[in-house]
Amino acid sequence: MLNLFIRYSQRRSMRAVVLIVLSLYGQVGHTGMQLEYENLENLIRTKNKNVAATNFELSGVDKRLGFLRRSFIPTGEAWVGQEKFETGPYESMNEPLYSLRANINLYRGGRDALEETARTAQKRGMEARALQVFQGELFEVRALYWDLVFFKEIEGLYTNALKQNENNLSKALRRINSGLATKVDKLEFEISETQLKQDLARIAVSISITQRKIAALLGHEPETQFDTIVLIPHDHNDTTPSQTMDFNLFRDVQLELANKVDFEAQGKILKRWWTPKVDLYAETILYNFRERSFYTQNDQIDNALGIRLTFNFDGFQAQYDGEAMIAKSHAAQFRAEQTKIEAEADFNTAKQELILIHDLIHEGEKNVEKGAQYLSQTQEEYSRGVKNSPDVLSATFKQLEFKKRFAELRRDYAIAKAQLQSILASEL
Repeated sequence: MLNLFIRYSQRRSMRAVVLIVLSLYGQVGHTGMQLEYENLENLIRTKNKNVAATNFELSGVDKRLGFLRRSFIPTGEAWVGQEKFETGPYESMNEPLYSLRANINLYRGGRDALEETARTAQKRGMEARALQVFQGELFEVRALYWDLVFFKEIEGLYTNALKQNENNLSKALRRINSGLATKVDKLEFEISETQLKQDLARIAVSISITQRKIAALLGHEPETQFDTIVLIPHDHNDTTPSQTMDFNLFRDVQLELANKVDFEAQGKILKRWWTPKVDLYAETILYNFRERSFYTQNDQIDNALGIRLTFNFDGFQAQYDGEAMIAKSHAAQFRAEQTKIEAEADFNTAKQELILIHDLIHEGEKNVEKGAQYLSQTQEEYSRGVKNSPDVLSATFKQLEFKKRFAELRRDYAIAKAQLQSILASEL
């Protein structure tokens, strides 16, 4: 915040209030961080913590792949110990013991392959989820960026209107001194000046709030200020409304389809409870005298090599759990189909709104030109005594409203375009 020591007359109060308003968000004597729309995607990718979190989750899911290949890697267990014991009529003894066991998976009834299918689907689902988060954060910061540019643009409009009001007040004072107007004209312009100052103060606060939200999304300090363009551009030849999309690739649809495959694979695993496990195993065990009553250590060693066939039965619990997972798979399929329908409707609606706003922008541009002509003619007639102060104020605020509406339309178009681009995005 700047300490402003300003002494101003009533006629020159506009300059002071502009400095005060600007000081609310530190634009006077301060250079903020340069922020360009084209860089927002990279900034969200590298600075946003939610995006970073989903990237770590995606990395973790990726590490779980390769289950089928690893299931054929031999597993083993080894332990060694020393035991002091007494048994039967024999004296106390202190002997070592150990065990070495190895196991090789030969058959699991296809459950290992299904587990790999489930994990692959989980990765696809996590990729869709990561894209959801990334595009959500990116669209939010893009929309805030255009809000910030919009507030800066209308701040300039209101500042110019305040200057114009000061000029009108000067003209009114000259007319009053010449006996061509009453003091009511002076009061009209003074009241207008107060209203414009209040609007400028609100705009300054809006700029500050918007910058704070952008800073949070980009991982900066809350009071970081940003230097941006101050006029929202509009491309009259924009081709965004003509773009098409394969909605099977839409991230929300992909997430549900991945869930379907995941749940289906898990259900099949559970429903194969009846299939046996076949393992090749080998082991060597050194027992002590308490377990093998041989006096030589070589006689206490057992060696084995064999094949083990294992069946499990849990009272059909796995069967019912598997059916429940299959039901969840069907539910995910229906959600995917519904999501696809809604996404296509939203997409077409967004394109229709974009086309409408594009047409409104052209009309708004014409209104700004007409408003400028109307204001100029009204001021000229006021100088000749044909019009009065309410006429001038009406023309001034009408022109201000035309310009503000024109800026709003361009802002709305830019945000709608960003939303459409977010829907179209199918890759991280």
